Amino acid sequence: MRSNAHGLRTAGRWGALLVALALSACSEGYSTREGVLILNHNMGPERALEALNTLGHQQPSDFHWHYRMLPGCVLEVHARKFWGARAPQQVGLLQAEAREVHAVDSGDFMVSLVSRTDPTMVAPVLDRMDEVDASQVMWLLRYLPRFCGATQETRR
Repeated sequence: MRSNAHGLRTAGRWGALLVALALSACSEGYSTREGVLILNHNMGPERALEALNTLGHQQPSDFHWHYRMLPGCVLEVHARKFWGARAPQQVGLLQAEAREVHAVDSGDFMVSLVSRTDPTMVAPVLDRMDEVDASQVMWLLRYLPRFCGATQETRR
């Protein structure tokens, strides 16, 4: 009788472990990666740009992405490879619109800035992302223009 009770306890432990593993695997569509960015409307422009750079550095892209804000609310986008780089692109955030493209074949997302006056002028901002990162990049590109034309006193 004792071994049967021990077997039931062991089976119960295994069952609890399996339930815990199943629940931890079910993420309801949310990223399970550690270090997911927490974005909010109280971020300053420096923190928002830092978040954009964090996303650019952690992607499995062929490029290493880096961003700088230039005077006049211009975002400079650098895409570098180990063996070369694209010429940096400068895009006025007030003259561009953020667009997201989903590649059905790979499942990857790409975010670009597209000129509002000339839709043929497209500047890729980040590629080969999952949906969570793409939505964060889109949010940041829509958030950063709020600081355009702001003085140092109003930015704080």
